[in-house]
Amino acid sequence: MQNPVFDRIGLSLIVEISERIREVAPRWQDQHGEPFAYLQRGELANDTPPVVTRAMAAAVAAGLTRYPKAGGEMWFREAVLARLAARGLAGGLGPQHVMCTCGAQEGLELIFNLFAGQRVVLFEPVWACVPDNIAAYSNCKLDPVALVEREGRLDIDFAQVEAKLPGAALLYLNSPHNPTGKVFNREELTRLNELCVKHGVRIVSDEAYEDFLYGGAQHVSMLEFPGDHIFAVFTCSKTFAATGFRIGYFVCRDAALVTKLTIGEYAQTGGVATFIQKAMAVAMESPDELYGWLRPVVAAFERRRDLIATRLRPVLGDQMCVPSGSFYYFLNLNGHVPAAPAGLEQSEFVLRRFLDAGVAIIPGPAFGVSGYRNHVRLSFSGIEEAALGRALERITEKVLV
Repeated sequence: MQNPVFDRIGLSLIVEISERIREVAPRWQDQHGEPFAYLQRGELANDTPPVVTRAMAAAVAAGLTRYPKAGGEMWFREAVLARLAARGLAGGLGPQHVMCTCGAQEGLELIFNLFAGQRVVLFEPVWACVPDNIAAYSNCKLDPVALVEREGRLDIDFAQVEAKLPGAALLYLNSPHNPTGKVFNREELTRLNELCVKHGVRIVSDEAYEDFLYGGAQHVSMLEFPGDHIFAVFTCSKTFAATGFRIGYFVCRDAALVTKLTIGEYAQTGGVATFIQKAMAVAMESPDELYGWLRPVVAAFERRRDLIATRLRPVLGDQMCVPSGSFYYFLNLNGHVPAAPAGLEQSEFVLRRFLDAGVAIIPGPAFGVSGYRNHVRLSFSGIEEAALGRALERITEKVLV
């Protein structure tokens, strides 16, 4: 009998739509004579910074091309600890609490599989890979709590959270948040942590967008809270513009669980290539150069964020949620797009309106089981301001009503 897990998992809708756009975009450009706008992928268009690429070339030249150590070389773990210490987050942590993974996605997948078949509470909308891949692979049962859209912000229904936590294995958090750009504040995280401690629930904190913050927003890491019930998961894909390197790490004060998950990583991937670990360790130990490269990137992202708000808020109104972090808008277009004709699903109709306007987005249903058929996620990570401005003109003229 075949393992049914492979019938449950599939490509993320984000990937499926990106493949579809590869066919649509060239035809649209030929017909209209202007660039198609790619606002669907969460990936920096910027090249990987020189501090990373130089270090990787040096590592290869030095012969760091042999089998890697599963869970990460000691010098990689120490570089992570130094990075955390610079942010005041290394209290009570040692190398035994850090694990290097093949991207943050592998870290999340290993943690979910540690609690395979159990219930996980999480906020919706949610990053599409969690329901489509990670939870499906582990057969975890997702129990969503919808973020409440209210007066241009996204609030937590704490009563619903507390009602769902008893008996759950995990609470999955993501801040800054994909797809909404919400940055969970200290008061919210403190209250969530207290509820999880009360009900004996572990926390998985996905902090992939920790360095992408706007308007004075501050990222609060769950590592600021004591206890061995927290897994804090990080990636080098975003801050280091290195999505293709497939390297991330997680931190947990329960060293025994880190050891278990290291064995799991050894069984499924054998570890992250040593020269990639070295490149990221060097970059972590060179914060002046790394952040000297990153700061203007984030400043450009903030200008794009503000441009979108300036152009779309007059149409969508004050209920429009402007992101404080990550590089996404999750737009509620209810009342601003027509109803789909008979026989066509609403989110597909909305997607086609955008594609017909030469703009790629991801429909809302990719990010949850609770609906969002009139929502779309729009990413501003891979487009220059001038092209974004033209795309916004087409959205206001051809998509919205």
